[in-house]
Amino acid sequence: MFSIFRRRARGMAHIELALILCWMAFLLPVIFSMGRMFYVYAVLKQTAAAAAASLAAVPPGEWASSVSYSSPMKLRALHLIEQSLLDANVAPTFPLLEYDFDCNGNLMCGGDRQDTITVTLGVAIPNGYQIMTELGMSSNMAIQTSVTVPYNH
Repeated sequence: MFSIFRRRARGMAHIELALILCWMAFLLPVIFSMGRMFYVYAVLKQTAAAAAASLAAVPPGEWASSVSYSSPMKLRALHLIEQSLLDANVAPTFPLLEYDFDCNGNLMCGGDRQDTITVTLGVAIPNGYQIMTELGMSSNMAIQTSVTVPYNH
């Protein structure tokens, strides 16, 4: 009689394990994707803060000729952003899709004296798990961040 209960308990344990493994097969990709999103967001936030700080340290004379996106100070900030993303192993996998330099609410960012400088960065993380796409999640998760700093000069 004791061996019958032991076999039944062992069979129930196998069923419980199978049910738990099914749920874990669903939850683990979601957990890993969220962790990857938080890491990329933290790197983007730190990179945007570094780029905004570098633009805030530019002397006022350089702002007069910096209206275009090809100005030396904006190219330096863009190089800093790209290098930071490469150092954090984010850039080759998730390329930078969006970057904006905003000064006093003006997207041209040049000419007049600047009070604030805002750097906006955005990437799209591809969804690498087929099960998440089948459940209705989009194939790309967009992450965007902005950092505003006061102009120092």
